[in-house]
Amino acid sequence: MPQITGKAIIKVDGNQWRTTDGCKLHPGGVEREPKVGGGKVHGYNEKTKAPELDASVYHTKDTDLTAINAIKNATVIFESDTGDRYLLRNAWVGSQEALDAENGTIGVKMSAESCERL
Repeated sequence: MPQITGKAIIKVDGNQWRTTDGCKLHPGGVEREPKVGGGKVHGYNEKTKAPELDASVYHTKDTDLTAINAIKNATVIFESDTGDRYLLRNAWVGSQEALDAENGTIGVKMSAESCERL
């Protein structure tokens, strides 16, 4: 019986982040939107979708919130507990959520130029 992904390790420029379980990776590529009218589906159009990574990072005394928010042109590795690995090239932080003092986490959303399976 094959193992199913349940958690992941995130490395940004070689440094492993302290992340919660539940990180999400969308490899990007093509997004297709149906085109409808007159009660029929006529086809679809395609749009390019950038790769995206959503992570919740634990905050410690060593976590620099401003440095995380300034990340651009980074190399990111997403490795699942099944051993499946993805490389995000020229990644940047698109948004960073507020520090959640109750849970000790910050949400980070990254995008990248490309995503490839290793």
